[in-house]
Amino acid sequence: MVKVWRGRYGDPVPLLGPLPGIRVGSVLAYEFGLPARFVPWPGRALLQRTFVLLDLGVSMNLPCWREMMTEAGDVATGIDPGNTEPTTWYVDLVHVTDDEEAIVVRDLYIDVMVPTDGRHQRMLDLDEFGDAIADGTMPLDVAADGLRRWQAFLDQFLHRDRDPRHEWTDFPPLAIRELTALPAPLGPVVTAPG
Repeated sequence: MVKVWRGRYGDPVPLLGPLPGIRVGSVLAYEFGLPARFVPWPGRALLQRTFVLLDLGVSMNLPCWREMMTEAGDVATGIDPGNTEPTTWYVDLVHVTDDEEAIVVRDLYIDVMVPTDGRHQRMLDLDEFGDAIADGTMPLDVAADGLRRWQAFLDQFLHRDRDPRHEWTDFPPLAIRELTALPAPLGPVVTAPG
């Protein structure tokens, strides 16, 4: 069992945590609860399990929610509207600080939504990544390292060859299989604010 803290790069401390996590080799799983403004998929709880490929600094989850109430009071649908269960993985580039007993995971803005039902991928928030560099929130060395790791993730797990293929290379990664099978919750549930 490890303690995990999460937040965005540049967020002030304290981050959300400690969250319960389990590490198997270079893969981490951790969980947190979502606030009541989220609506879970039928038969599921608002407990979000996230997996981190520690060597690449990439996290991913299959969102546990299908709708949420916005601050303005509107209902926003999740990333699989019209489906009866989630099929789209949400993948984030992250910066990881790991001292074996405590792991800090900070979002580095760039995301890709990866549907496993035949729809195309959708890259997001490259503008936020650029803004974080421009305003000094993210140092250039962190940004350059992040882009190199992101390309390594894309090449290894989504499209190994230069030309697109019909089949997945290794997604969702086989490395997370053992951690997906663990019963929930992994430990005491910490609910995100808001």
